Amino acid sequence: MTRTGAILRATSVRFTALYFLPYYTALVAEGRARWQWVALGAVYWCAHGLGTESLNRLADRTEDEINRPERTALCHRAGFPLLRRAALVGWGTVLVLDVVLLIAHPDWWLALFLFLAGFSGVNYSYGLRLSRNRWLAPLLLTFHFGGTFVIGTVLAQDHWDAQVLRDFAGYGLPFFAVGMVTLLALGGAKDLTDLAGDASIGYHSAWIDLLRRHGARLAAAMVGSTYFLVALFVLTGAFPPRFWLWLLLIPVAAALGRCLWRAATPGERHATREFFYQYWVLSLAVAALLYAPRWELLPGLVGGLAFWAVTTQRLHWSGGVRRETVRTAVALVRGGHPRRGGPPAGAEYAQEREERTG
Repeated sequence: MTRTGAILRATSVRFTALYFLPYYTALVAEGRARWQWVALGAVYWCAHGLGTESLNRLADRTEDEINRPERTALCHRAGFPLLRRAALVGWGTVLVLDVVLLIAHPDWWLALFLFLAGFSGVNYSYGLRLSRNRWLAPLLLTFHFGGTFVIGTVLAQDHWDAQVLRDFAGYGLPFFAVGMVTLLALGGAKDLTDLAGDASIGYHSAWIDLLRRHGARLAAAMVGSTYFLVALFVLTGAFPPRFWLWLLLIPVAAALGRCLWRAATPGERHATREFFYQYWVLSLAVAALLYAPRWELLPGLVGGLAFWAVTTQRLHWSGGVRRETVRTAVALVRGGHPRRGGPPAGAEYAQEREERTG
């Protein structure tokens, strides 16, 4: 494996799709999916993801040695000096493209949200290390990904007036709210595989603690929050009736909820974490089709999903979705052997750490 390949795997290049799809959906919905904005956005969000994840690997090296030794091995293979250069290249590219965007589309709102996107990316795990605040971290992570929709929406506006604001408040804002609530409710699933390393630095995920304390009912509420909001917005007229189709994902969401509560072993938590990411991408695809049902959506949507699939299987530190991953998730959904009390805590943190460090 080349050092470049190791960097791409270690920095989760597949996250580009999670940034790009909401951005592209907003452009299409506003009728402004011009190839220049689409191409620039693809490069922008790839650089943003590279910069963010490179800083994350550098900042979380201690706990990653315990949580994700296979990912840390890739960092060693590439070399941490190269990882630092990747972070500089990523954020340098973002800064240049910020200037290009603001010259091409001067707008104070665009400037504000580009700044917030950069601020959240740099200071989540590096800089101010806001991710160490267990209550602020979920909120920051939610904006970090959900904010790309707002940037796409702002970029599509020629001007701002009362009608534009009313249109956004009536349709775009409820859609944005659904995405934010979904991520806020479920984004903590990423912490399922990080228990031992986080405990080693004195950090305990608020999301994990809440799930362990309130159990299956909270897991059901977490996955159900998306569909409650969608139904509410359809009934109040904010969403057109076609959004009822979003509720077809409820069985998948219910399966994820069972995995979130039942996952106990490292293998089960890894499978559940990957299930969450695949569910997230599926939800983004369905949401995009319902929010912007136009032919122009298809090239970017298909391209984004293809990029996600290829990079998951070929350019991700976890090795992608394997048969064992699927079998484990299916066993959890069917009612494998869950450990009472949900994700482990206390002494089990230490036990898992010993198992990983041998």
